[in-house]
Amino acid sequence: MKETLINNFLRISRIPRESGHEEKIADFFVNVAKENNLYYFKDENNNVLIKKKGNINSKPIALQAHLDMVCVKSKGSNHDFLNDGIEVIIDGDKVTAKDTTLGADQGVGLTMMLTIMEDNNLKHPDLDFLFTVEEETTFKGAVTFPYSKVESKRLINLDYAKDDVVVNGSDGDILNEYSIKGKIIENNLPSYKILIDNFPGGNSGENIELSRNNAITTMAQLLKEKDILLSRINGGTFENDLATYCEVIIHTNLDVEKIFKNLDSKIEKVDSRYSFSEEDTRNIINEILELKCGYISSNNASGNLGIIKTKDNEVKIYYIVRSIDEIELDGISSKSKALNNHFQVNEIYRDSVWKVNKESELFNKYKNLYFREFNEYPKEEIGHGGTECSSIKKRIADLDIISIGANMVKIHSIDETTYISSWLKTFNFLIKFLESL
Repeated sequence: MKETLINNFLRISRIPRESGHEEKIADFFVNVAKENNLYYFKDENNNVLIKKKGNINSKPIALQAHLDMVCVKSKGSNHDFLNDGIEVIIDGDKVTAKDTTLGADQGVGLTMMLTIMEDNNLKHPDLDFLFTVEEETTFKGAVTFPYSKVESKRLINLDYAKDDVVVNGSDGDILNEYSIKGKIIENNLPSYKILIDNFPGGNSGENIELSRNNAITTMAQLLKEKDILLSRINGGTFENDLATYCEVIIHTNLDVEKIFKNLDSKIEKVDSRYSFSEEDTRNIINEILELKCGYISSNNASGNLGIIKTKDNEVKIYYIVRSIDEIELDGISSKSKALNNHFQVNEIYRDSVWKVNKESELFNKYKNLYFREFNEYPKEEIGHGGTECSSIKKRIADLDIISIGANMVKIHSIDETTYISSWLKTFNFLIKFLESL
């Protein structure tokens, strides 16, 4: 089974699957269904449903994973995520990628589903395999899929990153876009382009404690109350991830080297004649700092400022808030919209809280079988960060759902790593669990 899992992971890794461009990986799974004479359905968004008849007398169950991956590469890499597969590096038990994100999130879950689809010697109930798009960006797949085609009232999501944990709830989240169109003025002050880079990366849900001092907030802290005019500010790659870099163009008579003396920064004198006004500069910096990042309540609600970008005279910020409490979530979002820095706010999306259900039959069966197998219960966690589970559960009445997965670290970064031994543990136990239902 080890070689099968490795081979299937490599098959999936060869297929480009950037968020919003899942057509190739969707077609791959459709072709697998055709080759194995399985029912399949693909919608206009490239979501895919495949059904496989079971061989035990039990209610049907769904396995679910997302088709897309976060695409980040190292500086100087020529990798084209729209056309190139991932160059996977296997070093003993450890699996990484060369100069890019690995896509273990959610390539490992896809690998397990592919393996079950193609193996007719496994015992399991009737299975629905649900593959969704754009989990890493808009949740478009989970929101738009026509769930009337899904027979199962039980579902196992394979998107968690710890093999000794079962998830039975997750925070809801809200993504807001904050925009300001500033006044552009001409000035003759010296101008500098400054880059701060190589901040810790990865998924903010997994590493939210690092968000407080991400590259964008650090840049704003350094420039706050300084005699500068801001011309441009750009930073971050994905709203849900930690911002690893921030680049500004500023106008000032100050000693720029002194401002950034304690950071690994790149400073370049440039020819720039135009900037935002003093008032707009102050408003932009204050907005960044007042959108609190990291854990921001005793209830472990959190915020992450993932992206800031400038185009002409407009600056846009993308900030996501999370909480297990719907009222708190709305309150934090409303407060962030009311900051007095003249930004306009547009809600891009929101995902419901997945409320913990200790009476879940699937959850309790999983825990008890895990205990019998490993002589200890799995850890019970609430997912920090919205998962597709909440969106799917909202759309399938009376759905019983859990989330599990194999070990992964530093996801959404070029240091993303997963472990074959953990694939085997998770897969073998998943098969035993399906057989026990």
